[in-house]
Amino acid sequence: MAEKVKDPVCGMEIDPERAAARLEHGGRTWWFCSEGCRRAFEQDPARYAGQAAGGGHGGGHGGHG
Repeated sequence: MAEKVKDPVCGMEIDPERAAARLEHGGRTWWFCSEGCRRAFEQDPARYAGQAAGGGHGGGHGGHG
């Protein structure tokens, strides 16, 4: 089993092999628990990429769409 990663939008721990979505941004691969989280990241990558780098996470699952 692959090491889990954190969805940068909602903070959910996910298995990258089973992630609902992924996106290449800033020379890195980002994994998401849902298409809604991927879309939120695409709309404002600086907001979420900065939080992920700092160890924080987004606003939880309320942002899913």
